[in-house]
Amino acid sequence: MNATGPSSAQVTVELSDCSAQDAAAVFDVLRTAFPQASPADGPGSAAVPPPDADGGATVWTETFDIVGAGREVPEGGAGTLTRPVSADVQGGYLAVDQLRTFLASVFAVSGEGAAFGDQEKDVHLCLANR
Repeated sequence: MNATGPSSAQVTVELSDCSAQDAAAVFDVLRTAFPQASPADGPGSAAVPPPDADGGATVWTETFDIVGAGREVPEGGAGTLTRPVSADVQGGYLAVDQLRTFLASVFAVSGEGAAFGDQEKDVHLCLANR
């Protein structure tokens, strides 16, 4: 992948340890600022069996085009989370940084780890209400 090509502006966001309501709150805020790479009606999900079945969980996934700095969330547009949400964000260095900065303008964000590659990075964040 070329760092200056269109794919360097795409960021995949995976949310776990949360309800569909919390995933929608996060993704709705992101949709106000960034277009989706593949638009959907609601949060896309890669569903794994429910926790009581085989210890699996649901992971909510969407991919966004980060073509510039995120626009501001309209007044009252920030969702409220019922509990902290784990977010894994993967994409080009600049795009991931822009998305993280935007999330920090809406939620309390703490970084819990990162993996750095040649042209991409993967950051694990915890999102909570401010």
